[in-house]
Amino acid sequence: MRENPLISDISSQFDAQLQVQRQVEVADMATAEATEVTLAGRLLGSVGTELELRLMNGESLRGQVLRAAGTWLVLELQRAQLLVWYRSLGAISGLDATPEWPTKVEERLTAAKILRDFAASRLEIQFVTHNSSLQGYIQRVGQDFVDIIDHGRQVTLPFDALLYVSCPR
Repeated sequence: MRENPLISDISSQFDAQLQVQRQVEVADMATAEATEVTLAGRLLGSVGTELELRLMNGESLRGQVLRAAGTWLVLELQRAQLLVWYRSLGAISGLDATPEWPTKVEERLTAAKILRDFAASRLEIQFVTHNSSLQGYIQRVGQDFVDIIDHGRQVTLPFDALLYVSCPR
């Protein structure tokens, strides 16, 4: 029995429309998934990657992401480790497109813990805000502040004032 050209044409049109519909569904699913992705997730997915961070104060930092959490990351430079808050970021180059979601441990890891690790080094630490930079030794780390000794005077810095903190290696 010979194939009917009309049926063949209708079948081809149906297959083409089905393919277009599948492409639309895939695009819709990708868009829906993208709305679930956060900057923190992309930075978590970039651990081990070299990034260039352009900060809100105009400064540019380049290094490898050592750790990342919900609101901050640790950037490893040649001679220092930097604790950088996401709110200080103006632009990021080299960011991995594939996100990761934090584990329960990563969700509980705070910037205060990283600052306590920096304090244990007993090295002079640099604290950078929007318009100034202080050098000092960490005296105490609270939930949302750090007390430092800067040239013999005690200074309290709220975390919200900090762009990043640099600890020499």
